Amino acid sequence: MSTPIIEQIAVKLVGYINAITEANGFNQDLTAIRPKRLHLESDINRDRLVVIQQEEVAEIEEESTSTVIWNQPFAIQAIIVDSDDETDPIDTRLNIVRSDIEKKLMSADCRELDGLGLIFLSGATKFIDDAANSGISVDIIVQYQVLSNDPETLG
Repeated sequence: MSTPIIEQIAVKLVGYINAITEANGFNQDLTAIRPKRLHLESDINRDRLVVIQQEEVAEIEEESTSTVIWNQPFAIQAIIVDSDDETDPIDTRLNIVRSDIEKKLMSADCRELDGLGLIFLSGATKFIDDAANSGISVDIIVQYQVLSNDPETLG
């Protein structure tokens, strides 16, 4: 059984986020997960946890009768757990996390997803889950092309 291109892309995104570590020259270590349920509300109260959420497809373009270009949005949602012991403002912490994610995803070794597609930044939004948790969602669009009759084969 082959793996659909979109699934290969999602797995790559997890690997890229997990490579954001101090040892690799970033400001912190991040840990990526993909939700196992649509409404993931438990097990996310961990500082620097990054939830990779595949969003609804925004647009489909037919390149030709044999290929389709997909523009697949993803929300890369980094959780920052508030603490009374923290000395930096929350905006500073969110900006650093956002910058590390953008730096990694836009790097030459990641942006083209090993030939599977292209990553485009599409925005960033702060969020608050509850009184103790906040975060930032770095929104991206992955553009990829497959055969119109085979989503497991690049077009």
